[in-house]
Amino acid sequence: MTLELRQGNKTWHRFPIAVGKAVTPTPLGHFTIVNIIKDPTWYPAGRTPVPPGTNNPLGEYWLGLSLPSYGIHGNNQPSSIGYPLSNGCIRMHNHDLQVLIQFVQVGTPVEIIYETVEIKHTLDRAWLKIFPDVYQRQSNLQAVIRQKVEEEPLPYPVHWEALWKMIEGERPLVLEIPQQIHLFLDGELYPTAAFQWEDQVYLPSELTRLWGRDCPERYLELTEFMRLFAGQVYGYFEQQANKISLHTLRIYCNGDLFSVRGWFQDEPMLPEKLVTLLEKTLTPVVAFPSAERIMGEGGESWVPLSTIQKCWPQLGVEWDARNWVLSLTY
Repeated sequence: MTLELRQGNKTWHRFPIAVGKAVTPTPLGHFTIVNIIKDPTWYPAGRTPVPPGTNNPLGEYWLGLSLPSYGIHGNNQPSSIGYPLSNGCIRMHNHDLQVLIQFVQVGTPVEIIYETVEIKHTLDRAWLKIFPDVYQRQSNLQAVIRQKVEEEPLPYPVHWEALWKMIEGERPLVLEIPQQIHLFLDGELYPTAAFQWEDQVYLPSELTRLWGRDCPERYLELTEFMRLFAGQVYGYFEQQANKISLHTLRIYCNGDLFSVRGWFQDEPMLPEKLVTLLEKTLTPVVAFPSAERIMGEGGESWVPLSTIQKCWPQLGVEWDARNWVLSLTY
């Protein structure tokens, strides 16, 4: 529902318009302007002609197209502009049409296209516009968007999963296209990517399972994630490299990575699940003092490494403080 005045590949001006209703769609194709009439008379089929004036729905000018009975014209219902409300013609604000006629003439080509997806981008940002599919001609929105991205490559890779979630709203819809960011966990490329959107970075919430938590949301904002797991993870965002690196406190038992990560508070803190494993495997020299459990923000129980060593002194313990790696052998 936009008319662009163009010269070559350059758009000089954009005007809002009204187009045909779903039952009387505006025809598509290549046409030319065949006449320009000031103060036109409207000749409705089977009805009395309407002379120029405030009651004339054609407004102040008629630009007839090479397709008979269709044209670009003004109107006496300015509130209709921006909607599919005409009988197939293209309506404009009268003041906009006064501008347009200064740049067109008989023979000017007119191309009418139907697009519900538009992409605009700058050097480092990209936006997606999705318009209502008023004529029901779009069978697969995701396929249309992918094709648009292929035709006009963006300045960064798209995080498709996040984008598909964002386009579920009502149209028209304008949104920044989320940028996919490579996520590395403890030096290894993580299978689920992060993304940046509107100056915020989002991480897959499945990472919370590293500490035995489940999150109802699919993604968590980076700052909130780091707040929730303060002392349990550290990381940095290399924007130029399009990369986020996270590091956690890993616990190895006889060379195998334990399923739940630890965290650090003055000393390494181990999940109670590990205590349960030790109790099944080794007899403690000193009974495990339940009072020394520390409750985390998410309701998890944690045990200081010093307490573990006091109860099971036969454990082999190696703590790499620089890389946050704790190795236990028994």
